[in-house]
Amino acid sequence: MKEAQSKNCINCKQDFTIEPEDFNFYEKIKVPPPTFCPECRLQRRLSWMVNLNLFKRKCDLCGENVICKYEPTAPFVVFCHNCWWSDKWDSANYTKEIDFSKPFLLQFRELFHETPILGLSIDVITGKLSPYVNHCDNTKNSYLIFYSARNEDSMYGFYLVSNKAVLNSSMIFNSELCFDGKNNFKNYNAIRCIDTNESIDCAFLKDCVNCNHCFASINLRNKSYVFFNQQLTKEEYFKKISEIDLGSFKKYQEIKRKASEHFIKYPWRAVYENLTQNCTGSYLFESKNCKECYEVGYSKDCKYCMLMKQASVKDCYDYTDWGFGAEMIYDSIVVGENVSNVKFCWYVYSNSSEMEYSALCVGCRNCFGCVGLRNKQYCILNKQYPKEEYLTLREKIIKHMKEMSYIDSQGLVYKYGEFFPMEFSSYPYNNSFANFFFPKTKKEATEIGLQWQESNNKKHPITISFADLPDSIKDTNDRITKEIIGCSTCEKGYKITKQELDLSKKMNVPLSRQCPFCRIGEKVNKWVSQMRQISRICYKCGVNFKTHYKKEEAEKVLCKECYLQEVY
Repeated sequence: MKEAQSKNCINCKQDFTIEPEDFNFYEKIKVPPPTFCPECRLQRRLSWMVNLNLFKRKCDLCGENVICKYEPTAPFVVFCHNCWWSDKWDSANYTKEIDFSKPFLLQFRELFHETPILGLSIDVITGKLSPYVNHCDNTKNSYLIFYSARNEDSMYGFYLVSNKAVLNSSMIFNSELCFDGKNNFKNYNAIRCIDTNESIDCAFLKDCVNCNHCFASINLRNKSYVFFNQQLTKEEYFKKISEIDLGSFKKYQEIKRKASEHFIKYPWRAVYENLTQNCTGSYLFESKNCKECYEVGYSKDCKYCMLMKQASVKDCYDYTDWGFGAEMIYDSIVVGENVSNVKFCWYVYSNSSEMEYSALCVGCRNCFGCVGLRNKQYCILNKQYPKEEYLTLREKIIKHMKEMSYIDSQGLVYKYGEFFPMEFSSYPYNNSFANFFFPKTKKEATEIGLQWQESNNKKHPITISFADLPDSIKDTNDRITKEIIGCSTCEKGYKITKQELDLSKKMNVPLSRQCPFCRIGEKVNKWVSQMRQISRICYKCGVNFKTHYKKEEAEKVLCKECYLQEVY
């Protein structure tokens, strides 16, 4: 076994360590060790993950004006989801011959700009039932949700899986009737619940499990009728609750403030995990031997992974978003559904394997440097070869990538073994998740050759200020759906849909004073802050540990052992 080695990142110039188990993985999947550090590798992948904006753009096939994740000026051939998934075109018509006189990645980039790409990452059924969503599947009657799956009647959220009637919430799983929540699992009728699981008819909870009829409390386990962490009788609890009208915006904001002030008095746990073994990171569930992993479930023997939605995932490194039967994935993003041995890829899924440097490929095997293929094998730059010729050419291309490497606008050298350069991304830097995690100014981005999207959102005439909305949802009628409201945060205009109004009335919660994108962005920014760890000292025993909580967020943070003693 090789010993740990310290390397200097060619991008940020900081030292990073490659551990012995890392070398074992690289040898197993036959790739050289990385030249970028883990942080820079993450940034590079996230530049290929579009954020929360939607645009109107004409489909380059049918000519219709459609909802799209690409702005109208994006320099790509973009098909709407109906056309892209149809039989109206054939990716076999977009091929390139290998040219060993120039870098292979440059040839991929040329193909990427010539081959039609998917305008909205949804399936055809979702497009019919929920046209204003992105990166979603099996979605019904939902509006402005992103990176989600199997949701119904849900609005304004990120990373929602298998829910019904979820509003203004993100990172919610297997829940129903949730409002203004974050990191919930199997909750029902939950209002402003955070890091709370398997709870019913609760509001303003933090880090609670298996509770019902609890209000503004923290660190509860298997409790009922608790109010601000005070145990009450059933009658006392309902009397207290009857005096609080959460449908009033002013009252809602008051309770939210009081609950936050109450939570800070109690110790918080360092890391959110459940049924894990030998793992580091946070928000890990039912996983084993996963290091530096975040928002990951049902995974084994993984490192530097994030956003694994569905079982199962194993033997993966530097893998961001999806899962669902994924094995031996390396330095790739948006890959999933029965996939294996996928390296340096973007959007490769549905029974694909042995894929390298490819994008938007479905049901493919043994492809290298391909774009937009479906159910193909032994292809290079979209051209199909006999198996033996493909295998010979693949080895020749890898050798060529090492000898004639692509050099980006910063002078960084891309040999075989690195993900696509950020400057290849189809998204402007400020329209990618990289800008959430690693924010840049326009000047900083353009100086290193990255795209930047100037804001040209159409401004709608404001007909009512957020300050003039009725305080109580009970006093709000359908006329509000005709108004254009000025957002309290960004000042853009937005509308209340009838679906949002009806669900708000059903749950007796107030209408938001923010536009949908500010609501989602607020929770996404909070989520981003939870995807890193800092060193802290246990409030109780003084041991060192890692957590995502800064001292200004939570003064009293407990290590795992002390937390278990304190709460369970």
